[in-house]
Amino acid sequence: MPHHDDFTGPTAPRRAPGIGRLLGGALVGLVLISGLIGALLLARPALDVDPGPVPGAPEAAEEH
Repeated sequence: MPHHDDFTGPTAPRRAPGIGRLLGGALVGLVLISGLIGALLLARPALDVDPGPVPGAPEAAEEH
């Protein structure tokens, strides 16, 4: 029994992606990038280190 290989024949040339597919890919990329930038902008205040005084610390120290 001969061995049959499905991948020996010539393959059809690939068609270039259409304008809709290109615009869809660009839109997905834009949404991902804008989401990352938005997350960084929203997280920025939480990442700031402000060595200010701790509220309530002087009152707690005076009671002891």
